[in-house]
Amino acid sequence: MEKRTQSLATLGLLFITFLTAIQFIFLKNVPDSVPTFAFLCITNAIGLVIVGVTQLKKIRSINKTTIRNGFIFAIELTGCNFFVLLGSHKLEAVIISSLMSLYFIFVTPLLLLLKRRVNFFSTVASVVAGIALLLMFGADTEALFSSEAVVYLIIADLFFAAYVVSVSILGEKEDGVQLSFTQMFFSAVLAVIGWFVECMISGKSMNLPINKSFWISAIFIGIAIRALYSIIQISCQKHVAPLKASLIFSSEIIITLITNPFLSRIFGIKYTPATGFQVAGCILFIIAALMIDEEFMKKFGYEDMQISGSGTKTSISKKIIVNTLSFALAIIVIQAVISMSAIHFIRIAAVDGSVELGEHAAKLSATSMLSQLEENISGQVEDKSTLAEQKLSSYADSIEYAADYAHVLISSPENFPEKPVLPPNNDNYGNWCMQRVLADESVVYNKNNREDLVYGNMESIFASIIKTNPNAATVYMGTETGLLISYDIYSSNETDGEVYYNYFDSEWYTLGKKSKHPVFTDTYLDGYGRGLTITCSAPFYDKNGKFAGCVAIDILMQDLNDSMVNDGVVIPNYAMLIDVDGAYISGYGIDSNLENTGSIFDANKDKALRDVAHVILAKKNGIVTSGTGENAKYIAFASIDSTGWILCILSPVSEVIAPAQKIQANIDSNTKNVVGSVEKGIVTVIQGLLLLSAIILLLVTFSAGRISNRISNPIIELENDVRSISGGNFDRRTSISTDDEIGSLAKSFNIMADSLQEYIDNLKDITAKEQRMVGELQAATQIQTSMLPRNFDEYNVRKEFDIFAMMTPAKEVGGDFYDFFYIDDDHLALVIADVSGKGVPAALFMVIAKTLIKDQATRGVDSPSDILTKINDKLCVGNEGELFVTVWLAIIEISTGKGKAANAGHEHPALRHKDGKFELIKYRHSPAVATLEGLTFKEHDFVLLPGDTLFVYTDGVPEATNADNVLFDNDRMLQALNSNPDAAPDNLLENVKKSVDAFVGAAPQFDDLTMLGFKYFGPDELL
Repeated sequence: MEKRTQSLATLGLLFITFLTAIQFIFLKNVPDSVPTFAFLCITNAIGLVIVGVTQLKKIRSINKTTIRNGFIFAIELTGCNFFVLLGSHKLEAVIISSLMSLYFIFVTPLLLLLKRRVNFFSTVASVVAGIALLLMFGADTEALFSSEAVVYLIIADLFFAAYVVSVSILGEKEDGVQLSFTQMFFSAVLAVIGWFVECMISGKSMNLPINKSFWISAIFIGIAIRALYSIIQISCQKHVAPLKASLIFSSEIIITLITNPFLSRIFGIKYTPATGFQVAGCILFIIAALMIDEEFMKKFGYEDMQISGSGTKTSISKKIIVNTLSFALAIIVIQAVISMSAIHFIRIAAVDGSVELGEHAAKLSATSMLSQLEENISGQVEDKSTLAEQKLSSYADSIEYAADYAHVLISSPENFPEKPVLPPNNDNYGNWCMQRVLADESVVYNKNNREDLVYGNMESIFASIIKTNPNAATVYMGTETGLLISYDIYSSNETDGEVYYNYFDSEWYTLGKKSKHPVFTDTYLDGYGRGLTITCSAPFYDKNGKFAGCVAIDILMQDLNDSMVNDGVVIPNYAMLIDVDGAYISGYGIDSNLENTGSIFDANKDKALRDVAHVILAKKNGIVTSGTGENAKYIAFASIDSTGWILCILSPVSEVIAPAQKIQANIDSNTKNVVGSVEKGIVTVIQGLLLLSAIILLLVTFSAGRISNRISNPIIELENDVRSISGGNFDRRTSISTDDEIGSLAKSFNIMADSLQEYIDNLKDITAKEQRMVGELQAATQIQTSMLPRNFDEYNVRKEFDIFAMMTPAKEVGGDFYDFFYIDDDHLALVIADVSGKGVPAALFMVIAKTLIKDQATRGVDSPSDILTKINDKLCVGNEGELFVTVWLAIIEISTGKGKAANAGHEHPALRHKDGKFELIKYRHSPAVATLEGLTFKEHDFVLLPGDTLFVYTDGVPEATNADNVLFDNDRMLQALNSNPDAAPDNLLENVKKSVDAFVGAAPQFDDLTMLGFKYFGPDELL
């Protein structure tokens, strides 16, 4: 019946696991805009209503324990469901299910923490399940634990693991319906509180969602999960072990893999098909679940594999299995570490090599291109500056030639024909022609002046200059006499008369007048609207060397820019021409129609030039870098000597190294592909290693049981045989016949049993003899004890003294004795002695010695010395055992307290005078009795005063030994005596005995403990 219940409970758990597996499809349909606790509240309310309506009778009888347990379950499930909702929006159902199955690994530690017994194979099953999870997740642990959603689901696993353990422990005797209703009630309450807090934080109101997909999911979760799941789980799980239940729940990943394709199609959700390794992971999950089943594991030779919370293992089978599995796991771990390390280093080498190659190639390419760029623009700027120099030199040469020709004309006008020059005429506009302009109205063009008339001969020279310099706009000459003759196409005259232009203060004229050679003016805005212009001027002189005027040529900067600066400069490179002060003359982006073209120092101009302006102006020639990174530019510059201008060519680095960057991008792309391929291969290898490790672990696990049984079963059989023999069945023999050490042990056992049986037979005879001997020794001990006087009361009736003695025998029969007896009415003999040796001989020798001493003393004629002398000779006769006896003998005169004592090798007596303390009375001993025939013994006199106490003893007192082999000694004896020195003799001896017993503890003693106490009160008349 119990097995049938467990089977039904297992089917119930599998059914709710199916519901759990398909719930993730519905959870993905919950809109992100819906508060998490709102969904929990509504679904719990639905489940609460269903359970309340269908199970109303049971709910009415809920007790306090159920309410407490329901509240605990509510906290655990609310935490689990909350984090499941947080983590299920951004992951696929298979991944969610895989992660939710991860809670299994937390169950075993929780059970051990609670000191609950768990299956021995839970650890192995956990490892196999963990490998299965990794295979399900593609062995990508980085992706597994890197996202926020994964963290939420792992937290949910912790809550659910606690819930599974709690149900197994707290729900064992609970009614499933009552506990489910209580749990859902508190879950709903907690969800309402959470919903309220969530709305307070977000500023939203607690309105019911109206989304259709939300209500489809909420109704399914409320009915299937909140109601059915809770009732079935609590009703069924109490009949199933926690670990088995947790593995059943973990199998939801298998159900998810099976149902996910068609459920995803129904709901229009994208899914990823399962891989071969994921299928292998499913199989491993099934095997892990089976490993928890003890009936299943018994087929592989495993029995009684439970361990306690402390993890204590007892059987040899467990030790063999643990050692085998530990060794296998160690080998697997070492192999995995080595393999993973090798794979890691291969990956690093491949990736780093590819990256390094790409970086090296890109760097080499960029370096080469930059080097080529420097060389190109440096050469280009030098070529262009040389070309500009040549161009400007051609203008200067032409003007200088014209100036020389003007000198010839003015020096010998008679040698040239008259050729008048007319004022500007509108009819000549657009045609190249000569025209005159006067400096002012005071100047008169004199047709009779030979010099004025020969200047017209300059036309051929001017025309030649224009022809050879197409960029020239105007060629002209101005004389000191105020005559300006120009050759251009801008002939216009609104007055049909003379045109006046005072050129004497013009830059071209003043510079030319000051110079001996051709000079160039700064740029200026041309008066004819032709834009920025520059003029080259050269002086000419009369035959007397007197300055006569200047010849000049106007050059349009736009034309100069096109022909001399920008010509041959390909975009993105561009050229700039600046003067000695840094002002722009021409170049890229310079508007030649502006009078002020700006300076390289201007903030709104070219930043690259501005950043290195001082370097360029200072060095005149060279190459510099301006800017950093992609904004960097190479600037090559060279000076034009004839003008002092500086020509700059700027080249953006980004454009130059763009091909190198493209190469770098291509290499990076290829590297990424290589890395992807390598990592994909690594993941495949890791999955293969994981699968191989799991297979090896399972093979070792399933084979270790059978192997351990082959070893342990004979040992168990041998143990049973030993128990049988130890129980008295000496005819039992083992039937083990293996060909290993256990077989040899079994043979030796049988030989031992035979020997034991023979020994026992012999032992019976010996035991019978020993029992007789023990009986005799006990009788000897009783006889020895009975010979010692115990009639203390007969002696203590006298008021002159009080006497008491005791002897505590050791384990063996000893030779200690004491004695006291009257010699006459006024004399009392006290004796204490210790015979050497142990056993019967010592006891017999003690009886003889005691008898002789008493017999000799009671004659009343001898002193203690004489008594010992006489018995010494008697005891030496026939003493082949060479025994001897130490004796202290004293005879006290009762009426006076006077006494005589002889000490034959015995312990020093202790004496206490009235109101004093006990002290040892030390004097020189005589030899022990029976050591040598013919000895005489010394005698000592003493006097006891009223109140004095005498204490004598054998060596068993000071030589009593504790467990640490430390002697009791005389000091401790005196301390015990002086703890109550005025006590009666019986109490005095008892104090010493208690002190000795406390000191020696449980340590065995091998010497008798014999003591005698005598307290003297004095004669009757003194009392």
